Amino acid sequence: MVRWLKRFRRDRRGAVTIIAAGSLIALLAATALAVDMGSVYLNGRRLQGAADAAALAAAGSSDANGAARLALSSNGVADAQVSALTRGSYTPDAALTPVQRYVAGANPANAAQVTLGQDVPLFFARAITGHATTRIAAKATAVRIDYAAFSIGSRLASVQGGLPNALLSALAGTSLNLSVMDYNALVGADIDILQFSDALRTQLRLSGATFGQTLNTSITLPQALTALASVTPDGNAAAALRRIALQVSPVTVRLSDLIDLGPYAGQDHADPDTAIRVDGYSVLRELLQLSNGQRQVAVNLGLSLPGVTSTTLTLAIGQRPSHSPWLAITQAGGTIVRTAQARLYLDSRVGGVATLGIASLRVPILIELAEAQAKLDTISCRGGQSNASVTLDALPSVGSIAIADIDTSTLGDFTKTPVENRALLAHALLLDVTAKAHVDLGGVTWQQVAFSASDISAGRVRTISTGDILQGVATSLMKKMDLQVNVLGIGVNASAATQLVGAVLTPLSPALDGLVDQLTGLLGVHVGQADLRVDGVRCGKPTLVA
Repeated sequence: MVRWLKRFRRDRRGAVTIIAAGSLIALLAATALAVDMGSVYLNGRRLQGAADAAALAAAGSSDANGAARLALSSNGVADAQVSALTRGSYTPDAALTPVQRYVAGANPANAAQVTLGQDVPLFFARAITGHATTRIAAKATAVRIDYAAFSIGSRLASVQGGLPNALLSALAGTSLNLSVMDYNALVGADIDILQFSDALRTQLRLSGATFGQTLNTSITLPQALTALASVTPDGNAAAALRRIALQVSPVTVRLSDLIDLGPYAGQDHADPDTAIRVDGYSVLRELLQLSNGQRQVAVNLGLSLPGVTSTTLTLAIGQRPSHSPWLAITQAGGTIVRTAQARLYLDSRVGGVATLGIASLRVPILIELAEAQAKLDTISCRGGQSNASVTLDALPSVGSIAIADIDTSTLGDFTKTPVENRALLAHALLLDVTAKAHVDLGGVTWQQVAFSASDISAGRVRTISTGDILQGVATSLMKKMDLQVNVLGIGVNASAATQLVGAVLTPLSPALDGLVDQLTGLLGVHVGQADLRVDGVRCGKPTLVA
């Protein structure tokens, strides 16, 4: 036996057979691995494609679940199981990791994430693993970014008389000679902000600059008005803007302080399908306010109002808060647009009381307007672009109104509240007539304002109110007015004289209310109100993201 074992150990015959047998086993294992792994990979790619299609369908539909399952059926993977389907918010922020950019259940719900699972068969590997199938999974996230452009303080109205010319001339620091026809042409002219940005780039000769870079470049007021005229569709409005450009001072402005283009800031061409339109008067008004470095003007309005002989306006306009534009394009509620703070001091002369020897009475009204605010709440694209609607959250202008004498030189200092003294309404030989009234406005609750597709298409303005003033400004003040008549410098019970003065002032309230309403409307915000407009909406197409 020992000799036989030694001889067997030295015998080399049949070695190839042994090696071939071992190699055949390895070859079979490799074949099994290749076939099964290839099958798993192919099915994995097919499942990933189906997940991508399901996520795109879910992101673009109000019925995410139904749209995802229809996409799976259309792609021939109806047997795949939907492990998870969520709606959430996607933020395209490079500072975040891909996993952090999507938050399930968060608002705005602009994205959908789909996770699929499927059992695929094993062929050779089942002999090794003992399982006839293996589980594969695929995940996809798609986002649809919808944009809306909205502005605050755009009141489209047609008025008569020289009030617009008086106000805009005061802001411009020169007589603009703006006719009623010019004003109405500007109000009716819708201007595309992106085309305006393009015209500014040409005016500044900024080759290759984006819209955002263009708006952030300093430009003179005449240059800005000339560019505005070049894209104004109404010939009368364009001619008025060119005349104004020749009359105003070449002060420097930066339009990014007024307009936030949001996602369009990085673009360098205007897309006709994404027009952002505002009326020409509103743009002109905001440009003149921006360029007025003094930000306080005084003007004799020279108006003819029933019972009112003359009115002097002292107007102070504050700076907007930082990063708070007049018009914004955004996809979320983070951007807030605000009107500027404003103070109006109207000193009007009205008819007197002949029986008291008073030739005329003066009514000084102080109007303090805090900023009105608005932000984007939701964009609904159900039914497609043509049926898109927008909801804004808005906070009306708050402040106060008063009948009082103040130091008009302090009107422009918005860090201090003007000192309100009793107003001297009249002074005669034997008597003085004084009065004081004050009404504070609330408005601390945000209100929702809905804009339908027809509202947006028509450029319709929505107005919200604090609800604090049920009547007009002057009417509210007259009802709360503390009126006193002092005879010979001594306060006495002069009820008869007081009634006579009150009888003269009360009927004049509607005329003064109309004046206040027109003035604040031309400035873009009424007392205790906010005027809002959605200037455009774009329903995005779903896009896959990492």
